[in-house]
Amino acid sequence: MHREWPLTGRADQWTRAATALRESGGVVLAGPAGVGKTRLAREVLAEACRHGRTTRWVGATASSRGIPLGAFAALIGELGAGSDAILLGRLGGVLRADVEVLVVDDAHLLDDVSATLLHQLAVERVTRLVVTVRGGEAAPDAVTALWKDGLLARLDVPALTEPDTVRLIESVLGGRLESVSGHRLFTVTGGNVLLLRHLVAGEQRAGRLVPVDGLWWWTGNPGITPELGDLIDARIGLLSEPERRLLELVAFGEPLEVGLLATLVEPTVVEAAAERGLITVEPTGRRLGARLGHPLYGDAVRTRTGPIRARRRRGELATALAATGARRIGDALRRAVLTLDSDLRADATLLTSAATEAALLADWVLAERLLRAATEAGGGFEPRVALGQTLSWVVRPAEAEVELAHAAALARTGEQRARVAALRAINRFFLLAEIDQAYQLLELSSSADREAGGTDDQTDPPRPEYSDALRALFAAAGNRLNEAREYAARVLDQPTASSFAATWAGYGLIMVHSLAGREDQLEALVGRVVAEALNAPETAHMQFNMRYFQAYGLGLAGRPGQARECGTWLRDLPGRYATMARDVVAGRIALDTGEVRTSARLIQAALPFFPGHGGGWTALLEAGVAQAFGMAGIPRLAQEALARAERARHPGVRCVDPELILAGAWVAAAEGGTGQAIERALRAAELAGESGQFAVEVVARHAAVCFGDTGQAARLTELAGQVDGPRAPAAAAHATALASQDPDALLAASAALEEAELVLLAADAAAQAATLLRARGHTAPAAFATARAAALAQRCEGARTPALRAGTAPLPISAREREVATLAATGLSNREIAARLHVSVRTVEGHVYRACTRLGLPDRAALAALVAPPETDDPVSRA
Repeated sequence: MHREWPLTGRADQWTRAATALRESGGVVLAGPAGVGKTRLAREVLAEACRHGRTTRWVGATASSRGIPLGAFAALIGELGAGSDAILLGRLGGVLRADVEVLVVDDAHLLDDVSATLLHQLAVERVTRLVVTVRGGEAAPDAVTALWKDGLLARLDVPALTEPDTVRLIESVLGGRLESVSGHRLFTVTGGNVLLLRHLVAGEQRAGRLVPVDGLWWWTGNPGITPELGDLIDARIGLLSEPERRLLELVAFGEPLEVGLLATLVEPTVVEAAAERGLITVEPTGRRLGARLGHPLYGDAVRTRTGPIRARRRRGELATALAATGARRIGDALRRAVLTLDSDLRADATLLTSAATEAALLADWVLAERLLRAATEAGGGFEPRVALGQTLSWVVRPAEAEVELAHAAALARTGEQRARVAALRAINRFFLLAEIDQAYQLLELSSSADREAGGTDDQTDPPRPEYSDALRALFAAAGNRLNEAREYAARVLDQPTASSFAATWAGYGLIMVHSLAGREDQLEALVGRVVAEALNAPETAHMQFNMRYFQAYGLGLAGRPGQARECGTWLRDLPGRYATMARDVVAGRIALDTGEVRTSARLIQAALPFFPGHGGGWTALLEAGVAQAFGMAGIPRLAQEALARAERARHPGVRCVDPELILAGAWVAAAEGGTGQAIERALRAAELAGESGQFAVEVVARHAAVCFGDTGQAARLTELAGQVDGPRAPAAAAHATALASQDPDALLAASAALEEAELVLLAADAAAQAATLLRARGHTAPAAFATARAAALAQRCEGARTPALRAGTAPLPISAREREVATLAATGLSNREIAARLHVSVRTVEGHVYRACTRLGLPDRAALAALVAPPETDDPVSRA
């Protein structure tokens, strides 16, 4: 931790203050306590010192306020004895003669005599002044006259913005801060630097602000250190018992509707607390909501409220919420959480319902806690089955199986037996990778088998829709898209289909439409199925998966702008899981748009949430990382990601196989093996096409075009007629232009791809145009195409694809000679290169010889060094 924090986020204020000091005779820095006025004044003073000015610093205090010239006591001590009038005259003379820049800190605390002296200095404009005052505090008239009469410029110093707060913390910690942790630190401190310093120091010492996998995470609630407590106490001041009760109620329940608060506390107490700044009252819809005056007040109040008193306060709030009917969104969840930690009796129905709301907020820790409390309160089957699915969702499959087995024992109807059997099948299929056992459980969900001690009640026999729904999901995951479509239709075409069955069948069909390129059907389907999922806590979480595949499908279609909208609902959700979901969606979109390093960084941040095969997600995400690093031209990191993806292959999730093969193509491309890259891209395309993943086939064939394959125009043109969105037609145009060796058409295709935000593909098309124009000796058009390709590549965070390497960093050698040289740069021997390219060693040696001759290089090592891709220790940090 730095002793002196950097002056982050104050460049504008520093420039304006320094200018005012230089041109206006001085400046008044005004703002709340702790925002950094004093630090800014020090920096302005330091600048004056660097220019050789004589300076002096004085600071007023509350204790010196009652003493004439008390703030100047240190200077007066150097002047000898005398009356106040004599000392004032001597002091003024010294300041005018010997001090060019005077800083007066906390001038609102000056006594009247000192304030008068300061005012005189400002009027005379001999000594330049930097004055700090606390906003909202009473100050002597002579001090307020400094800016009211225009003697000094006034500069308001606000709290730091959230981006500046995050940058400041990251500079102090020496590493990147996880986004939700940064948001929480800003929210808790309000951008107040003084509070932030004490909080960060305390949370580091407490082990709650720690680095994990290259990111700093803040977990738990802020601890109020003695130093931080003293600061907060000074702000809050002395409290009467009614005021203390008010602050406790708001601390445990904020935001609280003012009308509800008035039923618990005298309205006059609420009004007085608002006037003192202890609470703030702001409109929340059609009502007024009360919050504490600063987020840290709540932590301080909660810390100092005894457990019995705290439980009573929560009980009072929960009872008051229940009395109002808890009609507002979130009221049920707040009431449940308050009840959970109060002296009231737990309500299993309330807790189970609240768990659904917690799931919608991606707060799985809270959802689990609520569901466990509901089971302990005798909730029976419903909270138990939801708990099992919640544990499965957070990748704790063994614990999930235990809870689901308990739920199976509690099932008393055919519908309940079918639901729990279905959830156990999902857990077995995806998390435990027990495919056969999962299908066996499907049979149980469509028969009257009484697993785990069920009854013989036949009044509610299980319906086949549960089995059909999961067969649709499993078939989609297994890359049997037609089968998935048929099973999903059996469920979704039934008007009486349950929400549970519709959720799982719909999710399978969303996957099918995304992969097949049926963008036109996605939006309505996702809207319907998400609405079905939100009806129960065990399916509410599936909206994350559905929104991801909607974004994935829109990206495949060439609509990244619309794909971004799929993630907007995640923006304000708290917690690590919401961060993960945001990163996964944003990382996939960045891959489509060509922000290669951003894509790798975001996806890698999400990977710790998917241990092992992660239910099939790990291989898909690692394949995305491999593609991103391949596009960036960093073969080592691309190969490592691909190796991790291969190790994480899920035996039942085969729909990701084309992506894995395509990732291998990008690895080969990064290594310089464009021939092998084309072969792998076409293999990925063939597999995708055979299974009905036509949108993925477009992407794979277009990659082959970018690698230089001229034989894809016919198939891409055909696909453009059956795959929705602008990507397929643009890819077909690109392939046709390359096949006809038409640089103008390549540039037109580049423009179409850029319009669709497929920026890296646009860069490749422009680079290919540049290569053709250069070969034909068209110097000016080639320069234009090269500049366009380079500009687009710059937007792609320094991507280095084969087309860009050839088009923007041309060498007077053939494409095959460049390929051989690039492979040599990866450390392959001539024999290994020959095996990779399916040619003889002598042929490879000939390519090396001719390339070295044309470039005037002495040997193979020099050639390899010339074309070697740049490596960095931290390739992602440049994003």
